[in-house]
Amino acid sequence: MSDYAPNYTARYRIRYSSLGKSHSMTWRVAASTTDDTAIAAKVGLFLADMEGSMWDDWTLVAADFCLADEDAFLPGTLPDPPTGAVAVSGSFASDAAFAVSFVGRTIAGNKARMFMYGLNDASLVRDAKGNDFKLLSSESAQISDAVVRLNETSPAIVGNDNQPATWYEYVNMKHNDRWVRRLRRG
Repeated sequence: MSDYAPNYTARYRIRYSSLGKSHSMTWRVAASTTDDTAIAAKVGLFLADMEGSMWDDWTLVAADFCLADEDAFLPGTLPDPPTGAVAVSGSFASDAAFAVSFVGRTIAGNKARMFMYGLNDASLVRDAKGNDFKLLSSESAQISDAVVRLNETSPAIVGNDNQPATWYEYVNMKHNDRWVRRLRRG
């Protein structure tokens, strides 16, 4: 498979914090995109789909946008801020390392993935669901809604090959190794 430069597509990035940790999510859109308004709206709807599992301190910090073939991100349009539904008062230090990854493939066969932090695993996983570190759309209305949003709401999310991505009907779940190491150090 071909390698593509990191700036081959336009990129929209949000920065957020939850449980005292800062994170970012980068969304790739078609290289021809010059305005971030539509992707900001889509991200806002996606975040609303996930509100039921977000810690109530989940906060958008900033958004920025970078044109294709450029490296400088400039201030962008903030998406509608979500309201987390899970009280931080019930959290543990280890919850800051929990992540879900949305995964898919572009029509050219390249991988696409996106990680999200600041979610409460207990609000996503019930009973034996997720025991294999995978949560199917059929097991979670939130994941189902979020995957539908990724696949069906415009603009299309693209991979680093500038081809539309199709997102799988599940998320992978685990504690991120980097964050676990950081938490161990204190």
